[in-house]
Amino acid sequence: MSKLPKIIWSKIDEAPALATYSLLPIVNAFTQAAGVDVVTSDISLAGRVLSKFPERLNEDQRVADELAELGNVVQQPDGNIIKLPNVSASIGQLIECITELQGQGYDIPNYPEAPANAEEEALKDLYSTCLGSAVNPVLREGNSDRRA
Repeated sequence: MSKLPKIIWSKIDEAPALATYSLLPIVNAFTQAAGVDVVTSDISLAGRVLSKFPERLNEDQRVADELAELGNVVQQPDGNIIKLPNVSASIGQLIECITELQGQGYDIPNYPEAPANAEEEALKDLYSTCLGSAVNPVLREGNSDRRA
């Protein structure tokens, strides 16, 4: 018995998230009829930030590092990912995201714009993995077909 095919749909921020809410149910209607499962994977800026600090979060607040998981999927010949455009995060957007998450009760540290010690430098380096187009280099590895 062969494994059912699966497509991973990237869950992202801003305007493309609106496309997901309207288009994904339509995609699901077609793919389910064909026996293809579509699952979402949260690679939003908030999801990427939260995945960096599992030790600081309550069990129910923790999220998986889904970008790292997708990095493994793209190496598989049967990996199928639909990646919508995502935010290419600036430091300003990262700081705003951190502030918003803290306001929602997440115990994540502030971004150290001017690190004063090795601990803050390490924290800045960790946050840097969420900046810019952190998603694109990961998803362009492996078996990548960029046809529209």
